[in-house]
Amino acid sequence: MSPVMLHGEIEASRPLRAPGGKISLAGWCLIAGEPAPPPVRLVTDAATLAMSSRVPRADVPGLLPAEPAAAACGFTLEGPLPPGVHLARFEAQLPDGSWKIFKRLTVAAETPPFAAALDEPISAGTLRDRVKVGGWAFDPAGPLRSLTLRYGHREIACRLDRPRADVGAIYPGAIHAARAGFESDDFLVAGHGPVRIRAETTDGRTRIVPTGVSFSIATDENHGPELDLIAARIGLDTLPRSAGPAEAPVRADRALNILFILPGSFASNSALHVAALADELCLAGHTCAVAVPHDLETLAHHAAPRFAGLLHSEAEAGLVFPDGHGPQIIHAWTTRENVRRLADSLRIRHTARVVVHLEDNEQEILALSLGRSTAELEGMSESELARLVPDDLSHPRRGREFLARADAVTVIMDRLREFAPSGRPCHTVWPAADESWFFPRPRPDDFRHVLDPAPGTTVLFYHGNVHASNAAEVRELYLAVLQLNQTGTPVTLIRTGLDQVDFLSAMAGAVAPHVLNLGQVLHHRHLPALMALADLFVQPGASDAFNDYRFPSKLPEFFALGRPVVLPRANLGTQVRHGTDAWVLDRADAAGIAAAVTALRRDRALYDRLAQGARDFAAQHFSWRRSAAALANFYLGLAGS
Repeated sequence: MSPVMLHGEIEASRPLRAPGGKISLAGWCLIAGEPAPPPVRLVTDAATLAMSSRVPRADVPGLLPAEPAAAACGFTLEGPLPPGVHLARFEAQLPDGSWKIFKRLTVAAETPPFAAALDEPISAGTLRDRVKVGGWAFDPAGPLRSLTLRYGHREIACRLDRPRADVGAIYPGAIHAARAGFESDDFLVAGHGPVRIRAETTDGRTRIVPTGVSFSIATDENHGPELDLIAARIGLDTLPRSAGPAEAPVRADRALNILFILPGSFASNSALHVAALADELCLAGHTCAVAVPHDLETLAHHAAPRFAGLLHSEAEAGLVFPDGHGPQIIHAWTTRENVRRLADSLRIRHTARVVVHLEDNEQEILALSLGRSTAELEGMSESELARLVPDDLSHPRRGREFLARADAVTVIMDRLREFAPSGRPCHTVWPAADESWFFPRPRPDDFRHVLDPAPGTTVLFYHGNVHASNAAEVRELYLAVLQLNQTGTPVTLIRTGLDQVDFLSAMAGAVAPHVLNLGQVLHHRHLPALMALADLFVQPGASDAFNDYRFPSKLPEFFALGRPVVLPRANLGTQVRHGTDAWVLDRADAAGIAAAVTALRRDRALYDRLAQGARDFAAQHFSWRRSAAALANFYLGLAGS
């Protein structure tokens, strides 16, 4: 008996998506030689959906003229899927009643949308009265943890759990919908602007919904009429670079399935590098997926990613690319434990080449994080290390063993080649900056006029988290700012990022008036407009076991903005020309930073030369497109070997 042959296609963009948890798609399927098309279904581990309707197909007879069922083989398929990423099998029922797969695809099912509205006392227009206001907010997952109303520079807290029978009628399947109402805790206070509803869900997610209402409250008991809250705002240039001539991506002669494995979420610096490379590889014709251990929702921090995002657990359960095959390249982004475990598991299942990326001296990071010396860690037993080493750091022995098994290695700095196994292919991948957002921007002097506390103020900018590995050097930057101000040189530091350790201690109060701390900026593309406020950029630090092996990801962004860059003679500081590309210090400590700032304030010709040098260096050396093209060639050499 000859085997049954199926022909069919699912006609939807990849990856398949189920917005609001409901999938809706069309396709066609027939069995070779059969007079009638077969029933079709979609099968996932979570649900099985039957074909919704049969539709005629005028095009398929042209593709398969000998097939009697071609004209009637179209179908639609609709139905609910639970939230998550599902591996889907599209199956057709054979004449003997059995089912056979004709397509495998990934389906991303999104949760039903969060919904909210402000409707008391008005639902649209401008409210000018000091009254209490209310509305409703519904999260399909359950009751909310908190809710506030934001307008202008104001935020008003609200009480939850108010009865709303009308919302209950809209969402009859959710018991909590009938108590989805809210009301402001107090009367409105002085402020002006469109109103946004900001809600926090019980699982920690934040939802922000615009409304059709604006509040325009001129005064309250704490703000008199002399305060003009509706004066014209001074804005920043937050727009991307206008589209212009750009390097065209080099299309691949042979497309690859590439899986990147990250040790942290899509909000990490490593994710910025991987996302940029993956996007460029996709433009060149490859297919990329990026796996993170947690917080998959942080994929939203990246604008319109071309790659698929998934959790480690989902990749472990089974990873199938749109062509029905697994990855050919597994790029493990560092030797950290959660990355190592997944890569080792997947390399057994797939005939893939494993590439390990190094971006730090991992053992120095571990030592600094645990407060132990590298020698002490090397002398510990397996049980002691298992207790001490967390998932998101590299194990001293398992990390080396994982690296030794790699088919190839990539490094962010050539110095890291010291750790690469002898005889393995090794490739250097310099980071870059997104040229759409990071480019020379004029200083917004209208904004600076308001920001500067004194004439002639110099503004520095530093973005990034402070942790055990860099706490000492960032403290030196703050100390330089304090010393400059104490000696009559007005300097303001604009800072973004999180402080994971206390690095200022007794100095915190004294330096606080000279620091504008903006906290964590979730979307990286929002940084350049803030960075344009700076007169120059400083990367603190010195040559040591930490700095010599890394490439601070902010440096390409510093250079791309076209301001003078001050940095230590470590990592990139060993590659640039002092006095031409940047101002290089033997030690970028407080004394060195203060001296550099003073020199650049006094010498305008030097300032202008370094600003131009930064722009030129960025244009020559920092390009995600060129980095991705070189990486693709490296992959192809491995995949073909």
